[in-house]
Amino acid sequence: MNKTILAVCSLLAALALLFGWSLNDALSAPPSVSQVSPQGGHLIESVPVQGLLAPGGGLSYLRIVDRADRSTIFRSPLFATRSVDMRASEDSQSLGVTWIAFDKRTQDFTLSIPQWRPDWRNLFFSNTPYEVVPNG
Repeated sequence: MNKTILAVCSLLAALALLFGWSLNDALSAPPSVSQVSPQGGHLIESVPVQGLLAPGGGLSYLRIVDRADRSTIFRSPLFATRSVDMRASEDSQSLGVTWIAFDKRTQDFTLSIPQWRPDWRNLFFSNTPYEVVPNG
């Protein structure tokens, strides 16, 4: 009985470590697209998710980095990589790309990606509140 409990606990610990390692890799992954926002204050990056957390690939998240304080990073929920055009726009209140806007004042995302679906992994990826506006 004790060996069984030890084996189960060891397996759970190994799975937790593997998940944590995979998540850390995904959150610190290099972007596939990186551009300075039109007003110059932020980096807008599209980061693909690969490996254990997205075995088939095809998922990305938007990473907004404050250029004045590079430790200030905002991550969007996951989206299908093909669904977002990385043409950037910015005004005094918001910045973003086609289908995804980031409100600089409230520091939240608004997604209007057609046929976007929630994903349990957003709990780990998105560090910013977000709203989904139906679009298709």
